Amino acid sequence: MEDIVIPYTAERRPDTGVSNSTLGIWLFLASEAMLFGALFSAYALLRTSATEWPVGREILGGRLVAINTVFLILATTNLWRAARGTASDVRGRLTRSSFMAAAFLAVKSFEYWDKLSHGLLPSSSTFLALFFTLTGFHAAHVLGGFIANVWAMQGMSRVGDAMTAGRLKALALYWSFVDVVWLGILVAFYAA
Repeated sequence: MEDIVIPYTAERRPDTGVSNSTLGIWLFLASEAMLFGALFSAYALLRTSATEWPVGREILGGRLVAINTVFLILATTNLWRAARGTASDVRGRLTRSSFMAAAFLAVKSFEYWDKLSHGLLPSSSTFLALFFTLTGFHAAHVLGGFIANVWAMQGMSRVGDAMTAGRLKALALYWSFVDVVWLGILVAFYAA
């Protein structure tokens, strides 16, 4: 059977003004914004209707979240630099970004274990149910970004420079979105 080759177009489309990969990632991020928008809306509705609401930083602490914030910022920064970098630097930047994502997930796993071992379960309160839901969905997106980074690294030797550049730009936009969601989580749970 003959391999089917799907053409990759890096040029801007006349009807949208952006490339196919850019349009695709923006449409994907729009759907993700709706998902997280619904979750943050549920948080806002439940918080404003509650007669009492805990102070998040008193329950959750702040040391681990500060470390994880640094990991996410470094992951995203490395992706943006990879998108603008030289071919020899791209693999190293993707590797560092992937390492930061893995470190974020390791710290988040430790944070979850710590909370659960102290009896802070999602079933304990609405606050904790929302915390585990929002941070769990966010962690799943960090894992997705890690997988996408590895996929892009593996594909660098098989695809051309134009496709690699499109993938890197899409990944940088994705990681920026993950950072914005994290900032919302910081404000909603750790700073409030």
